[in-house]
Amino acid sequence: MSGSLLEIKDVQKDYRTYRFGRETGRINALNKLSFSVDRGQVFGFLGPNGAGKTTTIECIVGILTCDEGNILINGKNIEEDRLHSKSKIGFLPEQVGLYGGLTPTETLRYYGGFYEMDDKDIKTRGRDLLQKLGLDRDSERQVRGFSLGMRKRLALAVALLHEPEILILDEPTSGLDPRGVKALRAVLQELNEKGLTIILSSHVLSEIQEICTHVGIIDKGKLIRQDAIAGIREEVKKTAIKLSLRVKGFTDSNKKQLNKKRGVSVIEETYLGKHTRVLLKLKENLIPWVTDTLVSKGVKIFSIEPQTNSLEDVFLKETGKGTNEEIEDEEIEDEKDKNVTNIIYNIYDSVINRSIMGREKENKK
Repeated sequence: MSGSLLEIKDVQKDYRTYRFGRETGRINALNKLSFSVDRGQVFGFLGPNGAGKTTTIECIVGILTCDEGNILINGKNIEEDRLHSKSKIGFLPEQVGLYGGLTPTETLRYYGGFYEMDDKDIKTRGRDLLQKLGLDRDSERQVRGFSLGMRKRLALAVALLHEPEILILDEPTSGLDPRGVKALRAVLQELNEKGLTIILSSHVLSEIQEICTHVGIIDKGKLIRQDAIAGIREEVKKTAIKLSLRVKGFTDSNKKQLNKKRGVSVIEETYLGKHTRVLLKLKENLIPWVTDTLVSKGVKIFSIEPQTNSLEDVFLKETGKGTNEEIEDEEIEDEKDKNVTNIIYNIYDSVINRSIMGREKENKK
């Protein structure tokens, strides 16, 4: 079965802004945002800080409600049946909140209850997930002793426990070491091969380019580009290439001469002891001119390496800013959803504490 699994249609979301406790106005976080994700895609969701990525995700998973517009899963508006919609979504937030006093087995049993899964299914599915994610040997250890990577893997197991149709991840590689990133990437690729649709929000563009099949770029609450990664790669091939030269004797005069040539620009110079690494952006047919010009001026060239253009080049072209660039310096709050995360965690802790106290009483009997 193919077609749009998730549709965002003209979604609008505004936040009230405050300074020193007084309302100063409103900020438009999402501005008639529209895009769709087809079944089986790995969709990379990109944008500078403050562009609206997290707000969009929180609207999809039900943490926030949009002011206008519609969000549909399998053609059905999520507002019509929140419980049904949530059963279709698995969510891994950037900040993982797990109760340290529980083991992975107990954590999965607890969350399985939210989806009305029976104990047998929770046990079977949970055991398979913990094994797949490399946590089977730690299934009876308390979570408080886990590393960040282990906590993220357990949170991913929670997100996958009820076999969702869509897995949404917000900055999933944040805080992970290279080994953890590689392991997570392998798991996501395997899940997608088995038919799971994945939405991945990240500022690490190399990760998006590595794993995603499609990408959407958002800026100032609007979608400004949606395309297949293959299409972006073709576009990148047609743009000016980057060339890295390791040279000796490169001077400011050489730099000025190169920059005067139409179609050539010196992007970066890095001094490496006796040598200099010069990074150029130029049209491919101008490579002979660059090398001939430098050699004629006494510059020794030791190596020439083409540098592959990437998704980052397209991102910068579309947004005009880096992924970490901030756009606002005001305190942003929403009158309906203020402190919603803290409220959820407080309720979660109280429920867990009551559960543990109940088990202790039963054991004493």
